[in-house]
Amino acid sequence: MSKPHSPSTAPEFTAQPDDSDILGISTPATKPPAEHSEDPWGIEDTSIELQQRYAPDLDDEDPWASDTPTAPPVILQRQIRPRSTVQPSVATAPAAKKDPPQERDSRPTPTASATAKAKPAATQPEVARQTVDTPTMSARVTAPAPEIDAPAFTGNDLALKYCESGRKALAAKNYAQARVSYKVAIEWNPNLAAAHSGMAQIYLEAKDYEGALAAWGLAIKCDPAQLDFYYQRATISKLFKNYYQVLADCKYILERNPENAPARWLNAIALVKLENYQTALSSLDLHIKNYPQDPNGYCYRGICYERLDRLPQALADLDRAISLQANQPVFHHARGRTRQKMGDLKGALADFNLTISRKPQAPVYDDRAEVHRCLGDREAARKDCDLAIELNPKFINAYFRRGLIFVELGDLELALLDFDLTIDLDYQHTEAYIQRSWIHFRHNDYRRAKQDCQTVKGIEPNNFWANYIAGVVDSLSGLKHSAIKNFTTAIEIAPNYVSARYHRGVVYHDLGDTRKAMTDFEQARSIQDRGLERLVDRDETGFYAEGLALYHIGQSEAARTVLILGALSAKRFNNPSFHQIMQSKIENLGLASGELSETASNSCSLQAKG
Repeated sequence: MSKPHSPSTAPEFTAQPDDSDILGISTPATKPPAEHSEDPWGIEDTSIELQQRYAPDLDDEDPWASDTPTAPPVILQRQIRPRSTVQPSVATAPAAKKDPPQERDSRPTPTASATAKAKPAATQPEVARQTVDTPTMSARVTAPAPEIDAPAFTGNDLALKYCESGRKALAAKNYAQARVSYKVAIEWNPNLAAAHSGMAQIYLEAKDYEGALAAWGLAIKCDPAQLDFYYQRATISKLFKNYYQVLADCKYILERNPENAPARWLNAIALVKLENYQTALSSLDLHIKNYPQDPNGYCYRGICYERLDRLPQALADLDRAISLQANQPVFHHARGRTRQKMGDLKGALADFNLTISRKPQAPVYDDRAEVHRCLGDREAARKDCDLAIELNPKFINAYFRRGLIFVELGDLELALLDFDLTIDLDYQHTEAYIQRSWIHFRHNDYRRAKQDCQTVKGIEPNNFWANYIAGVVDSLSGLKHSAIKNFTTAIEIAPNYVSARYHRGVVYHDLGDTRKAMTDFEQARSIQDRGLERLVDRDETGFYAEGLALYHIGQSEAARTVLILGALSAKRFNNPSFHQIMQSKIENLGLASGELSETASNSCSLQAKG
């Protein structure tokens, strides 16, 4: 008998865009939705033709509405009689024992006196029998018993017959009948792999992915040599985002059949999801070599190149994918992100606009919001974030990005609300903690600012900003030694960030260690002279430390200019308390008037540079 679990395979394999976030935006899911829910791409997964082969659309009504499982017949002997249906066991009253005819005829007839003396020990009122409505067999779903030619039949043979009956019912899309037949087959023989495979396909039809995953596991246990079972389990594991299981199953298949194109493609997708882009490139190169007209291979390889910062190669692959299939929103979204990374903001905006016109998705609005923000159109950026949140209220990036926009607009209260929402959705979102820490700092709430920094250190000990902000807070709070410790850690993480070196030098100078202070000042100015300074990260605290350092080395005019820039930066970031600190420093150091002292009282003989 041919095994009923082997699906027909198409001669040509064509990969399709993945329905999950191939750019790594979404968070892992613990359980796939009953239906394909909206994801960052919004494209249904047909890379394995899952919906056509294993989960076609069903009617809205329950496919198991008429399902009434029946127990297999109890066979007391190997000799069984053919029966048309499996009858359910019905509890009935025991029938009165009848004597054999010969005994009944030979028994003497009781006399009238004997009848009169025979009385019951206790009389009970006669109870009328009530009719019980029992569902007729026509209203029940039963598994028709297979026709049996031989008088002797084993349980395994009967299981195979029921499995074949289930296969035929599944082919006819009679899922209720197929389910009953496969269950009866499994009860006769729990080690029948074909029956477990059939149950897995039925679970897929009902979109019961947990049941399908368990059924494929049982099928593999019963028949470990069947490679198709591993592939089917890998496809379900992918829905659960269990990509390590996907890799394990695909590896098992490819070790035994290196030419298995669907397994190789699924393996490449799992590698991309796990951010193992370099290894994924090998699988994608082979896929493109075998299927040079498949646009999805170019798309995924382009994404790998983009993540590896090989942007020209990424753009070439994505252009090729679009030339093969121009109406695919996924390809334009990926190319827009690549163009954005290359600095082609107008090109990125055009790709995002086209993607939204064909398939509006929350991540695309979020990406377009960042482009508007970089172009200086913060109001358009905020509106795109609102649209992203409207489409997906749990899309974390949109809340975080909108918070950044509110910070730039100077509305720290709304920014704080968005960062709170971001942390509520993802309690390990370190960037949200850092931004919230900045807001607490600018509200002069040093305790909460330090608390957020400590939280980030617990999640990511080598986070530069957590150590830097904690150092600034400690320095302004008078905790000089703790500030030096935090600034030292920050410098070890980002050696070219001059603000941390200037701050540590200022703290050393306050503690009277002039030698270490001058060393930090010299190193910071050397980094600036070599053009390695990260100007994009400058804020009011950085200007503050650099201004004091310039004053200590005797550059009063430069110190005054930098401190004024710091005061303006504090005002721009809506930080009135720090703005007051800057003004006080300018006045206390005698830098407010036109007559600037050439050197400060504690200045050193360090030669000015540049």
